[in-house]
Parts: sequence; structure tokens; C-alpha cells
Amino acid sequence: MTFDKLKKTAPWALALMIAMATQAAFAQNVDIGGTNLELGASRADTLAVANAQFELAPTSVRDQYTLYPKRQVGDADNGRYNNAIGTLTIQNDELVRVTRNLGSFRSVEGEAAIENLIAAFANAPNAGRTPAVHTDSSLSGDASTSRVYFSYPDRAIQVVIYRPADTRDMATVDITEQYALRGNGQPAAR
Repeated sequence: MTFDKLKKTAPWALALMIAMATQAAFAQNVDIGGTNLELGASRADTLAVANAQFELAPTSVRDQYTLYPKRQVGDADNGRYNNAIGTLTIQNDELVRVTRNLGSFRSVEGEAAIENLIAAFANAPNAGRTPAVHTDSSLSGDASTSRVYFSYPDRAIQVVIYRPADTRDMATVDITEQYALRGNGQPAAR
């Protein structure tokens, strides 16, 4: 290759390398159920990886699949799936969304707690800003506490999990909405 030809092709080669590096830099891997999926991967690659690790069930939404753990040989009820791990959404022949199920429970108290949490978020003023999110964990003996809270200008919404030292006892989840004292130490007038 001559020097002149190199000078003409070098900008194109550099642009191609930058484009490939940029695409790789923006690639996002998502861990779900111990399997790594890459957003932007082709439909064929995504479904090959997902089918190898999960049971896939199409949803009523086009190109969306619910992921379930693989059933083991000899499962008592082979016609019924376990709890879903999450969903995959494919558009324009590429993986565009991975949704992980973080957990669920059924109880009257749990339903009321979640309804109150949703109402607290809906009513929290944020003046167009998102809340500050904080997390922490602590250990006291064998008991532990994990917490996430969302700070708004006039309140904080907190979700705390208390895990007792005696593992035979169930963990307790508390969801609270807290109002902070104003600068002079007096509660805000309402």
C-alpha cells in the first residue's frame, strides 16, 4: 500500500475503529438468574443463550418472553412453571430490555404496605428532580438489617429488612415514610 493510499484510507479505518469501540463501550450486560445477557445482542444469540439456561414462554406482548428456571427431570408437576425469573423483550431483531423479578409475596399486610409505598412515592414532591437514594446494612450479633431510603425535600421513604439471629424466624420488612425536622428543630407546619 502506498503512502498516498494509506493517507486516504486511514481516516476511514480510524472512524471504523472508533465506531466499533463506541458500540462496545455502550454494550450493557445484564445478569439474570446467573446468566449474562447483552443488551443489543441479536435475537438468535439472545434466544440461544436464554433457551440453554431457562424455560422460555412467549407473553401476550409480541417478541417478549417470560423466563422460568429449567424444570428438572422428575418434577412432580411438569405442566406448571415455577416462579418467573424475569422477561426479555426483543425489537428490531435485538435484545432491548431485560426485566428481573426481584421478589414477591402474598399477604393482606404486604398488599397494604406496597399500596402505602406507592402512595408515598406518588405524593412526594420532587420539583422535577429525582430523589436521592441511599442504602446501608448493619450486623448486630447474628441479626442483620438492610435498608434503602429515598430522600425528598420534605420526607424520606424507607424500606428496611430485619433478619433475626434465629433463622427459624421470618424476616420483617418495614416500609415507612418519614418527615424530617426543619432547620430550627421544629416540625414543618402543615
